[in-house]
Amino acid sequence: MSARRLADLGRPQRRRAVAATALRCALATAAILVLYYFLPLTGGRPDAAALLRLVIGAVLFTAVMTYELRALLRAELPQLRAMEVLAVALALFLALFAGAYVCLADLDPGSFSAPVDRTAGLYFAIVTLGTVGYGDITPVTDFARVLVSVQVLIDLAFLALLLRLVVDLTRRTLHRDADR
Repeated sequence: MSARRLADLGRPQRRRAVAATALRCALATAAILVLYYFLPLTGGRPDAAALLRLVIGAVLFTAVMTYELRALLRAELPQLRAMEVLAVALALFLALFAGAYVCLADLDPGSFSAPVDRTAGLYFAIVTLGTVGYGDITPVTDFARVLVSVQVLIDLAFLALLLRLVVDLTRRTLHRDADR
């Protein structure tokens, strides 16, 4: 199957393709949120359990992103597949940091200025990604401040690098198939 540009599709075909992509993005995000809310994030022996959860999260993120980027290289419509990659990456990234905040709050409830349950953890990760910092939840301990600072730095680098990678792979896929 060769890659095609979205602009090369007829209007009805393009609408269906965009709608299908939007649906897949919504379903993938919903699946990630369901996993975030139902996978165990607290309990167990504090240090070992938290470290294990962090490692599992990082491995899962790497595996899913590897799959997504490979799928982009094989996509029939790489421009739309790129949107799916970005949606999945963003949802996973936020869920990973939200889970880290929930684990940290479980290990040391004084880490934040307010209790951090799953919803508060997700909210805080999103607010931190947007760097708007409403101030309703703030890191209190040094470790919490370092973790939040790491998220802000990774937010900037990760989003820029991921966007660049997705754009480059999309272009490469389109040009490769145009040269055939």
